[in-house]
Amino acid sequence: MSDASLLQTRSVSYSEVAAVTVLTWDILTSISDEVEHIWSKRWTPAKVMYLISRYLPWMFQLALLAININGSTGLQFTMEQCRKWMTMQAVILQIIVTTVDVILIIRVYALYNRSHVLLACLMIACVAEIAVLCYVLAIVTPELGFNRECFVISSPHFFVVYWITSLIFETVLFVLTLAKFLSALHQGWGSGQLVQQFTRDGTWAYTVIFATMLVNAMLYDFMHSPLAGICFTWLLTVLSCAGCRLILLPRTRSANEVDGTVVVHDIELDQLPPSPLSLRSPVYFTRMSFKSSIEAIHLDGLHPGISGSHEGAFAGSHPSTQSLPKHHAAYP
Repeated sequence: MSDASLLQTRSVSYSEVAAVTVLTWDILTSISDEVEHIWSKRWTPAKVMYLISRYLPWMFQLALLAININGSTGLQFTMEQCRKWMTMQAVILQIIVTTVDVILIIRVYALYNRSHVLLACLMIACVAEIAVLCYVLAIVTPELGFNRECFVISSPHFFVVYWITSLIFETVLFVLTLAKFLSALHQGWGSGQLVQQFTRDGTWAYTVIFATMLVNAMLYDFMHSPLAGICFTWLLTVLSCAGCRLILLPRTRSANEVDGTVVVHDIELDQLPPSPLSLRSPVYFTRMSFKSSIEAIHLDGLHPGISGSHEGAFAGSHPSTQSLPKHHAAYP
């Protein structure tokens, strides 16, 4: 190995160490919330997706480090072994990406009041995305170039289709979220704290995922050295942090009303209440008379927990609201 190639390989290894360090730090700083709001709860789809998005990328990165840290372990591989290892990496990456995509889909499904038509369209689009990504990987993997340490040093131009497909799907989900938020603002219920938290969480998650995927697309397309994969492990870190926090953050918010502000503490995927604007919602008829207490209730799923003077005003607005049912939200 030349000095330049060794330096580049070590640079990629340093990047891998930095990425797994950041992810480990994120796991440690959120472990108390995780124990309280994830481990202590019953098994649900949300819990399974949390564990996949949290720990699969972490274990994957540790495996990458074990194979070649600092480019100096002395381990060398044949081209066939490298392709098999790359195939395994592609499968694991696809599981992680799909898990995060499903989390985002469920959030959009909740925001659009359980629209089964929208859910069907998004699931079809998700399956189509997975099919395209698998096809691209099947075409690209045999054409990848590796050095003796199994670092990718070249890839066919067709590989960019993998990243573009993922970027398009992520953008569609974000646009749907943003469109609903703007519509909510126009209709008067978008200024609620929960609606804004919902949109804010989706926005930062989309932004970091989009940026990291875009950087990886450009590196693999334009770089023809070990530096092509210098940001791959950062994608794993970003997907892990974004995916698990989209589930964990709402759970850490207590379900108490303070000065008309509702904050939610327990989010599940299993049950979804109607949105505040739905005719099926018990708060629909009282939205105008008690807007400050209900403007953001059902997107996160718990009833408002009204007390004191507010309770009398709310209950008197409509008979159907005297006893509000308890719900759990469908988005993580």
